[in-house]
Amino acid sequence: MPTPDPAQARWNDYWTRYAAEYDEHQLSRLAHPEERETWTRIWAEALPAGPCTVLDVGTGSGNVALLLAGAGHGVTGIDLSEGMLEQAHAKCAEHPDPPTFLVGDAVEPPFAPGTFDAIVSRYLLWTLRDAPAALSRWYELLRPGGVLVAVDAAWFRSEEELPRGTERQDDFASAYDAEAFERLSFGRAGAEQIVAEWEAAGFLDARADPLTDVLELDRAHGVAPGHSPQLQHRFSARKPD
Repeated sequence: MPTPDPAQARWNDYWTRYAAEYDEHQLSRLAHPEERETWTRIWAEALPAGPCTVLDVGTGSGNVALLLAGAGHGVTGIDLSEGMLEQAHAKCAEHPDPPTFLVGDAVEPPFAPGTFDAIVSRYLLWTLRDAPAALSRWYELLRPGGVLVAVDAAWFRSEEELPRGTERQDDFASAYDAEAFERLSFGRAGAEQIVAEWEAAGFLDARADPLTDVLELDRAHGVAPGHSPQLQHRFSARKPD
């Protein structure tokens, strides 16, 4: 499902190029038992108690989707980076009940209204080229009482803050240029602004919980290349019953 947006296509190409390197870092983190335990708890606290149908938007290399499938949920993960999806598919053979991974746009997921009990994402909000359109679409896709849960941070507040010097850093700065930062409103938004926009989209009980335990793990185990440890938040809300 290619998008006609040229900037989105450039971002997709960047993530495909570095998909293997990105996933290697994610897997090295999950090799620490405390990482897996922490992330399992973070999602379990915000999702319905029983098995539910979950859409992981911007699934990337699929690690959140696989974690939630392992907890008994029926998970579908979508992404526009084919390289990321290759990494995700490669892990399915060893999983007893793997997610379904599909090419799909997080801003306009290709599903019928009312399909999911929960929509989740990790490190996706900041990449949304049209955050209001995405929120509206996610609202439609949730069943009454369904939950929206996202983990993210304001990774880069301006294009000038991007690190440069290595090949990957330069590629990132080229893909996420000044024009991109004008469009990616959640990339520079504070937690209060994101909560307000979720409420404006019709969601109830919107909140932002600081993840200080994840910050400590980032400091202990390292973060992805080009990033620095930052306080992340778990954003959560629900669609009215």
